[in-house]
Amino acid sequence: MAVLTGCAAMRMVYRQADELLYWWADGYADFTDAQAPRVRAAIDEWFEWHRTTQLPVYAERLARLQPQAMADTTPAAVCALRDEGERWADAAWTHALPAIATLVPTLEPAQFEHMRKRMDKSNRDFRNDFAKPDAAARQKALVKRTLERAERLYGRFDSAQRERIAQLEAASPFDPELALRLRQLRQQEVLQTLRGLQGADPARAQAALRALAQRLQQPVHEDERRYRDAMEAYNCELSAQIHNLATAEQRRHARERLHGWETDFRALSAPAKG
Repeated sequence: MAVLTGCAAMRMVYRQADELLYWWADGYADFTDAQAPRVRAAIDEWFEWHRTTQLPVYAERLARLQPQAMADTTPAAVCALRDEGERWADAAWTHALPAIATLVPTLEPAQFEHMRKRMDKSNRDFRNDFAKPDAAARQKALVKRTLERAERLYGRFDSAQRERIAQLEAASPFDPELALRLRQLRQQEVLQTLRGLQGADPARAQAALRALAQRLQQPVHEDERRYRDAMEAYNCELSAQIHNLATAEQRRHARERLHGWETDFRALSAPAKG
């Protein structure tokens, strides 16, 4: 969320995030009239937990990160930040798991078909965006995405910086066809697991969903592990190089953006007045 929004929009987006999350999930699962209120209640509870327990952690981390924005960094330091973010995501998933495990056994066959169609659409979008038949078009799309993300943090890059980022992207191990195939395999595994939990008791559903999440995080197949490791190493290297390309003014811009997010997280996590 911090990457996708400016400081002025952060509080507004977070305060609407429960509704946005519901509509995103409903777009996949097409909740029944019986399921919808339970899902909304679970989302409300999750956001209350996240607001009061997780946002203060994020704010403290952002406060510590701001002075570091002015210095050069290393791929190892970027990977450490990524690992920290993954631990936060694991905590968020763990808290949500009991509610999800109660919902999944109530899903109906028509809902699984709705999910499959929604996944097919997302795969078509992925192919259109990143698996273009023309190699130059694929490369241009990757560079554009990287620049858009980086400039949200650092501000506008000049032509020399843009050229260097394009050179770095040319060395990416990203394989759109392999990425799409692995994406489809993961989707099939998700659907197969969910279908197998129809009518299951919540304890069995929790165990199965926990095991599914582990398999998705730690791939079984060697080719998927190699590709994941190569992409993770490359992304840490790319992020470090982009930061080190930034001028002092761009780094100040990044520090101010981090401070803005810290301020927003502290405000959002504060107890409601009155």
